Amino acid sequence: MTHPYDRQPDRAFWRRAIGTRTPEDIGDWYVRRFPLDGKRIATAGSCFAQHIGRRLKEAGFDYVDLEPAPQMLAPGEAGDWGYGLYSARYGNIYTSRQLLQLLQRATGQFTPIEDWWDKDGGVVDPFRPTLEPEPFGSVEELRALRRDHLERVAEVFRTADVLVFTMGLTEAWLSRADGACFPLCPGTAGGTFDAGRHRLSNLGTAEVRADMEAFLTLARSLNPQLEVILTVSPVSMMATATPQQVSVATVYTKSVLRAVAGEIVASHGFVDYFPGYDIVTGPASRGVFYQEGMREVTPEGVTHVMSVFFDQHRPPNSDADAADPTGGLTPRMAPPMADIAGGGGRKGPRAGKAGPGRPPQTVHQPPDEFDEMDVKCDEELLDSFGKPRRS
Repeated sequence: MTHPYDRQPDRAFWRRAIGTRTPEDIGDWYVRRFPLDGKRIATAGSCFAQHIGRRLKEAGFDYVDLEPAPQMLAPGEAGDWGYGLYSARYGNIYTSRQLLQLLQRATGQFTPIEDWWDKDGGVVDPFRPTLEPEPFGSVEELRALRRDHLERVAEVFRTADVLVFTMGLTEAWLSRADGACFPLCPGTAGGTFDAGRHRLSNLGTAEVRADMEAFLTLARSLNPQLEVILTVSPVSMMATATPQQVSVATVYTKSVLRAVAGEIVASHGFVDYFPGYDIVTGPASRGVFYQEGMREVTPEGVTHVMSVFFDQHRPPNSDADAADPTGGLTPRMAPPMADIAGGGGRKGPRAGKAGPGRPPQTVHQPPDEFDEMDVKCDEELLDSFGKPRRS
């Protein structure tokens, strides 16, 4: 008598696929659902997504960057000002609710009530509070720059062929007034926490699934051919606001995200799942891809994960010229400070005007000269809070 297991390949059996192999020798992790050849790729998500975007650019893929850094920035400074991290300057998108609301805001379907936070004598954007090293000089300046940013975001989704989105967290900080989702708890990177105005929502599978389905519907209404590759960040939570121990909270969060990713892939042929999370965190890897603190992934781990990806998505010829990061589109820098009412004349990377006979500075800056493992992860500031236990 035959049965389905008789027809399964070695990759389907633990002893043959995993049991006697070292973590680096385990194969058959991933079979692509669709190719990336000649497609414009955008990225978004939690901190680990920065590694993915960087490796895609280095490999010569046609990477979309519609908010490139101005040339006045010295090499290595672009990331400090939110440039070059993702396909637009939206910063880290940790939750499904953030992703959905970002696109809703970019398409004019949602305008949050709480749209600025005070900080150090200035103001910051609640939806990207650590974007720049210093706060904005006025609310008017912040709003003008955000309008331009959201136009860029809409254009990213209208013109990209593929979005790689890295799911990171389920703990979401929401406004009680309208449900607006912030990337960080109010009061940690600006503003003031008020239990009467803010609340924690630890999203469950049904909520994350609903967010992602709504996002896919909206994104595909703008761009019917858009394909999506989902990943889950293998980076553990820096802190939890729940009563749980942080490792227990992390397992819950990642389990929810991994389950939802699997459900969505099973339901939509235009969505793929890349198992970077599974490669790093699974028992087969024995923890070897984690740094000493068992939270961050080692450089070797990132390289191994991306080698699995590139086995299925062969990088363009490394000798070829780098792809145009704008995807053939004309990027637009934020308005000059002199054009912003109430801008306060603050000088910085967004402030330069073109001189006589010189075009605006919209040329994409060459890759930063920084440590390849350097990522901007605002969640890490949570490590400075809490009450240390007395010995």
